[in-house]
Amino acid sequence: MEMKPPPLKKYKAILFDFDGVLGKTMEDNHKAWAHSLAPYGIVVEREEYFLMEGAPPKKVAEIFLKKKHLSLEPINDIVRIKEEYYLKNRSFTLYEGVQELIVNLKTNGLQLALVTGASHRRLMGTNIASFLNQFDVLVTGDQVSQGKPSPEPYLLGAQKLGTIRSECLVIENAPMGIKSAKEAGMYCIAICSTLDKEHLAQADIILNTIGELSSLFGQ
Repeated sequence: MEMKPPPLKKYKAILFDFDGVLGKTMEDNHKAWAHSLAPYGIVVEREEYFLMEGAPPKKVAEIFLKKKHLSLEPINDIVRIKEEYYLKNRSFTLYEGVQELIVNLKTNGLQLALVTGASHRRLMGTNIASFLNQFDVLVTGDQVSQGKPSPEPYLLGAQKLGTIRSECLVIENAPMGIKSAKEAGMYCIAICSTLDKEHLAQADIILNTIGELSSLFGQ
């Protein structure tokens, strides 16, 4: 049965994940994790990491270290090296249609939030201040005690926007983010930008690209 979202007018706010939804950053993040974990004999498979997307960086490092039954003591160093490598070697771009979508949503009077597991430093290091300024609220991984898949990041986004959860629609691309949105009691649209549909089944509706959102809402 075809899944259809409720009318756009039901919502007052759209909450976006960043990596893999708005920013084409996942490949660079994967390379950075591979670099920081290589000294520990850990090979970071692309899909394995993509399935973890949205989790706090320390949690990602912890998962890989535990898988190899290694000490968790170097977690902070691993994360620091990963973030430094990413900022030095990134080739950042937005997905096609993202800028036009954001302008259309703002024109239609919707509030916009960015809810990401990335640190504030890494997000700002992408040098897209003018783009980020279009969002009413930014929630970064270092602003919450529990990151995705906990509902805390999206609940904080709604709180900062001054909206209730039933008025919020979330755009995600990975299982942890989808779980976070659903446990926060929000409608979730998943984008197949980094993973196949089979991994996104918990979402209310699945689209191939973020560019499909505009036509979905008749914009």
